[in-house]
Amino acid sequence: MRYIIFFIICFINFAHGQSITEQIRAEGKSIDVGKSLSRWQPLWEAADNSAAKVTYDLKYGPDKKQGFDLYEPVSAPSHPSPILVFLHGGSFVAGDKAMYANVGYHFAKMGITSVIMTYRLAPEFKWPTGTIDLSLQLKWIRDHEDQFKFADNSKVFLFGHSAGAQHLASYIFEEKYQIENDGVKCAILANGSVYDTSILNNDADPQYYDYFGRDKNKYAERSILNDLEGRKVPVFVSYAQYDKDNFQYQALKMINALYERDKEMSTIIQLIDHNHLSEVFHFNTSEDGFSDQIIKFINSVLLN
Repeated sequence: MRYIIFFIICFINFAHGQSITEQIRAEGKSIDVGKSLSRWQPLWEAADNSAAKVTYDLKYGPDKKQGFDLYEPVSAPSHPSPILVFLHGGSFVAGDKAMYANVGYHFAKMGITSVIMTYRLAPEFKWPTGTIDLSLQLKWIRDHEDQFKFADNSKVFLFGHSAGAQHLASYIFEEKYQIENDGVKCAILANGSVYDTSILNNDADPQYYDYFGRDKNKYAERSILNDLEGRKVPVFVSYAQYDKDNFQYQALKMINALYERDKEMSTIIQLIDHNHLSEVFHFNTSEDGFSDQIIKFINSVLLN
């Protein structure tokens, strides 16, 4: 099933006389990590996470960044759950699994075992290191079935945000990075940043060059949009109303490319009254229609 949803969420927590929704509207398309963390941190700390169990600092590789936290439901679900693997953003040069604990808690409390991973970062580690690290994470999941108490490691759902969506897309579309029997059933691409690498020929975010380099002759071969003909899995594309223009452009390019490939529309959501960070920072803070749609998407895949 493929559908388009425009989803509106209104947060009623107040700061300086404004609701979070009003603050997001007032700030428009800005990306301010510090301000966003100060906005959402009190809500994360207030959440009741007693229904989730966390195992911290597991390793899928030797580098300090090649680690993950495992979030599991305390009580057994009615049947083994799929495994959700989340890749954070950070313009390829920043980010850590600890910043996205809210994602792990949120889905574990909904009965879904979740892996919140970190990967090696630019400028020390360049293209395609993030994709390689995802393949190593999936290898660990495949080879450690006994580590999952309530989950089925043959049913893996990938969820990437911003740069994480870039690495995820590279993995699912480019078969040279895929491992055998990875269990991957679908991909959720939230606010991907550089599907279309032609933006690098102009003045793009300087941090993008830390990952992709500055050799213009290599940009075309590093564009995911030029390599969509490999394995096909269902794709869910999301973007926010107050995403910066490039993120909305990249979402449109991915949506159009997938339509040209499949001759049908992928699952698409535009989140109204959200910005680039609130799309994932809002998890585990209130009733959440976005995660409801993610769960529906996962269930639709499992039924096919």
